[in-house]
Amino acid sequence: MRHRDDRAEPLPLQLPAPPPLPGRIAPEVAVPCSAPFDGERWRFSIDWDGSRALLFVGAGGDVHLQSERLADLTPRFPELLGAGAALRGSPMVLDGVVAVLDPRGRPDLESLGLRLVLGGDGADQLPAVFLAADVLHVAGASTLSWPLDRRLATLSECVGEGAMVQAPDHVEGRGLAFADAAAERGLTALLARRGDAPYRPGMASPDRLHVALRQRAVCVVAGIEELPDERWEIVLAEYVAGTLTFSGTVAGPRHDAVHRWLLAGASGLGAHVSAPAGSDDVGARWLRPAFAATVAHHGRLPNGRLRDPTLIAVRDDVDVAWCVRREAVPPPDDSVRGRFAPTVLMPLPLGDAALSPRPAR
Repeated sequence: MRHRDDRAEPLPLQLPAPPPLPGRIAPEVAVPCSAPFDGERWRFSIDWDGSRALLFVGAGGDVHLQSERLADLTPRFPELLGAGAALRGSPMVLDGVVAVLDPRGRPDLESLGLRLVLGGDGADQLPAVFLAADVLHVAGASTLSWPLDRRLATLSECVGEGAMVQAPDHVEGRGLAFADAAAERGLTALLARRGDAPYRPGMASPDRLHVALRQRAVCVVAGIEELPDERWEIVLAEYVAGTLTFSGTVAGPRHDAVHRWLLAGASGLGAHVSAPAGSDDVGARWLRPAFAATVAHHGRLPNGRLRDPTLIAVRDDVDVAWCVRREAVPPPDDSVRGRFAPTVLMPLPLGDAALSPRPAR
């Protein structure tokens, strides 16, 4: 056995630097599903209303927010710069949504739309939280190929208790009962994911399903039309077989700040733009696809247009390429479609921190 010689010069032993975080990751996209279902291989959570984002935390605790359009959201939500200190271990990349909560702890999409306009100036009035649903990179290693169950277990280890970054829980198998409970609380959609599925960046994954509890659509803002009495409408469109197609019109935003923001942004989008297919509105100013509008509606007409749409939020954080008019797929073959009465229904995964009211407007 060789003994250490304290008189010797120190050996030049240095561990290699850990691999850096990826620069950008395109989020995985959900496929719409026509109805809730049960399935032992599926994990159900709330599909939270908010701005889809990836939260990058560097080795020094520095934070970067990336939108689904691969743009930088960090300046709009400066209160989330402290998220690194709320997480256990770094570096990491989390997938989730930035949300603005109402006094009952439910994400408020209209307020989120206003906050996107106000940016950092709205942090005190409309503070944001990050609701994490997945972990894509941790401790120098990509987790994209891991099965979802392993990623969710790792996510729970990474995210501690706190209001700024939360990792709401999920249920296994019981999508029907979970959908009933979510609908009773006024929530809008479920996220169903297979427990053995990898993460497919930038793809619409058949193992990631969006189950709507209320009828909504995310459309391209294809044009704006000024009406008498200083009123105006937004022209909605969706991609159908690759062609931007007219989907209806909706009254403009009620917040003056959003109104001015949209008009200012639209001023540079109108050069050499034609009307979407199927539109006979010659009075509108047509825009290049850049803004999106989330609307509630009452189903579709036989021609596919939205019936009585109502504007919820206008936004520029959405990738308009995914504003596609798609038929919802039926529940998967391995699901159970018959209803059953659960013995004990877990409470919705809204922690106490999420239930604290935000400052009044």
